[in-house]
Amino acid sequence: MRIMLGDLTPTEDAILDRALITTYKLAGITPDPATQTKQAPLLGDLYNVLQNMAEPQAREMAYRLEKFIRGSLSGIFDQESTIDLRNTFTVFSISNLQDELRPIAMFIILDYVWTRIKRDRKKRLLVVDEAWYLMKYRDSASFMYSIAKRARKYNLGLTTITQDVEDFLDSEYGKAIVTNSSIQILLKQSSAAIDKIVEVFYLSEGEKNLLLSSDVGEGLFFAGTNHVAIRVLASTDEHVLLTKNNPKNAPQEESDKPQVD
Repeated sequence: MRIMLGDLTPTEDAILDRALITTYKLAGITPDPATQTKQAPLLGDLYNVLQNMAEPQAREMAYRLEKFIRGSLSGIFDQESTIDLRNTFTVFSISNLQDELRPIAMFIILDYVWTRIKRDRKKRLLVVDEAWYLMKYRDSASFMYSIAKRARKYNLGLTTITQDVEDFLDSEYGKAIVTNSSIQILLKQSSAAIDKIVEVFYLSEGEKNLLLSSDVGEGLFFAGTNHVAIRVLASTDEHVLLTKNNPKNAPQEESDKPQVD
């Protein structure tokens, strides 16, 4: 809700909490576990409760929610899911979502995945691509940080990927995630971001120059306090898959397996 509504004052936070409780009560759901199998309310139900509350702040929050229910961003979060999430293999794709909706969708997906992980403990790997989207908002950044801190307890490995490392490091949570990672890989960086990266990763002048002049697949690999330059090469089969089976783009000299120099 904070990602949808933006920053909330203490008064708005209290009103929203009361509105959520009321919304669930109207659906017959209370803290009693026996009631929690009933059909959950929708976002539109919360919108109606906020509109009918006496406080002007409640109606203001309703106006901020309106675009997700009746406006240009409706049709995504204002109705029940039609997807069976009990499938063995589920892919969540947010590539076609508008930029404003992506952080909300990523937060909901991660919350779902994290709930599943805590419920059924086994070895897993959670890969979060374009993680900088979540770093833009304090609540989603805090959520990612909590996963990073607690993942090992649930046999979970966490990998975060971002093209905009500077945006990631601008968040105190993002910086903590990066600096506490056991393994890090840095590929070519822009001159605008390099000074902050040098400071966070304690890079030498040679390593700085390497990141500024790296070619595709070249960069630095960090494991603990050790830094090493790497060059990642795709195998012939991988290259064909990634270039849409175009034989003209096939590499000239590759081994049968991926390589790291």
